[in-house]
Amino acid sequence: MSTERVPFLQAARELGIAPQGLREYMKRGLIDLGAVMPATNGSNRKNYLIYRDKLDRILGKGLPKEGEV
Repeated sequence: MSTERVPFLQAARELGIAPQGLREYMKRGLIDLGAVMPATNGSNRKNYLIYRDKLDRILGKGLPKEGEV
């Protein structure tokens, strides 16, 4: 697995969904793009780690084209 991370807002743009929607999908486990890290230092704000290879897989990038093996 690649460890290249993608900024959260960029991932939302690439997927064509609102940032809040992406947060909810990730929190509920409906989409696997990386990890949702618990809030730290008494904050309620979670951190979202999004990995390029998982995002590309969801977007269908890097898959063989029809007729290729």
